Amino acid sequence: MHIPDGYISPKVFVPFYLLFIPLLLKGVRKLRNRLDEEVLPLLSSLTALSFIIMMFNVPVPGGTSGHALGAALIAIVFGPWAGFLSVSLVLLLQAMLFGDGGITTYAVNAVAMGYVASFSGYYTYRILKNRVPEKVGYFLAGWVSIVLASCVIAVVLGIEPIIARDAEGVPLYFPYGLKVTIPAVVGSTLLFFGVLEGFFTLFGVSYFKRYLSEGYRPRLVVPGKGTSDVFLFFVVVVLVLLLVPLGLLTDNPAWGEWDTSFFRLHLGFVPGGIESLSSFYNAPLPDYSLPGMRAVSSYYLSAVLGFFFITLLFYLFSRKKGRVFDKLFFVCYLLVVFAVTVSSNPYFMLALLGVALLLSGKDIFSLLVRTFAPLLLFNLFSSVYFIITRNYAGLLLFNLRTFTILYFTLLVGKKLNLFAVLSFSPLLSYTLTVAYSQINNFVVTYRQMKQ
Repeated sequence: MHIPDGYISPKVFVPFYLLFIPLLLKGVRKLRNRLDEEVLPLLSSLTALSFIIMMFNVPVPGGTSGHALGAALIAIVFGPWAGFLSVSLVLLLQAMLFGDGGITTYAVNAVAMGYVASFSGYYTYRILKNRVPEKVGYFLAGWVSIVLASCVIAVVLGIEPIIARDAEGVPLYFPYGLKVTIPAVVGSTLLFFGVLEGFFTLFGVSYFKRYLSEGYRPRLVVPGKGTSDVFLFFVVVVLVLLLVPLGLLTDNPAWGEWDTSFFRLHLGFVPGGIESLSSFYNAPLPDYSLPGMRAVSSYYLSAVLGFFFITLLFYLFSRKKGRVFDKLFFVCYLLVVFAVTVSSNPYFMLALLGVALLLSGKDIFSLLVRTFAPLLLFNLFSSVYFIITRNYAGLLLFNLRTFTILYFTLLVGKKLNLFAVLSFSPLLSYTLTVAYSQINNFVVTYRQMKQ
């Protein structure tokens, strides 16, 4: 349901931006003072989970595919405004980094999949509460949320041939009318993706309801319960990350997410608006692909990158960085080290290094000095080996990987309370962190030298 650039005319996407921006500002005002260091880690994890499940493209009859959203789950647990903002953040990240959805159409996607899905899912659950069995209410809330979101998408696409034509009556933007879009988009959602969203919401809310106090205020620790359940969920997020490449099981794109070649093949021409706006913005990692990497590795690392950026943005949004958030951010750091270790893509490493430099703030120069010193000391002999063997690509990757991992490690040691994270002495905590990062780096470098 991610509408690409060029499908929607300015007559439609400009009013949607005028609607979306006030909704966004209102949502930020409502949540800014209500979120604390107990709520934000869980909300950021659910938002990251929403990003990940959108990468699971499920093939359905008819040669198309689709995915769940996670909007209803977040809305029921944290409220509809949190669901709206979380899904909007996911959609922005997908559009800006991976080209999944357009920039001109971002407001349409955010209103449909963020606002409509979150509020419809939340109020469906509230209306059905105490009227139907609890789990049935969860399922129907998820089902209704994505079905109504698909209705908005179908109508927006379907009116384009009516409102945007050239002098000869040829559609300038999306060429298929309501008689096509409603059965194609809404029909498949009713039968397949709505059911998927319903079960995802059912299982998710059934797990998280233990953290809902009276008045539906989320808490990380419920009286009589420890924090183990919360971090069990973080483990589940990591496991889901590892399963992300299953989203490549189908090559069929979702209905209405085609490139220009589709229209040229099936219509014999490309509508003028699609032709001109399809290249409005070129994402750095289109279709979750990293240059020079295999599809599975690229898809996996894209998921890790998305998880990292979402956690990072929530971390920066938090006014109070508490112990729980330190733990979540440390988990994110472990993922980054692992991703850099298995990656052979210098652009991916440079992107993560750029994020680390931005996070450094006023400590950037001291961290750079502290990173360069051991780099020159420990990498000297290995670098000489790469030079002697004339493996200059290996030399670049080795030093860039080492520098990125070491800089992230020093940054974590500077910014986070590692004692609170690992519950060891500060020195031992720091030693274990450095050891983890460098062992990963040593293993991959040793394998690289043996090749």
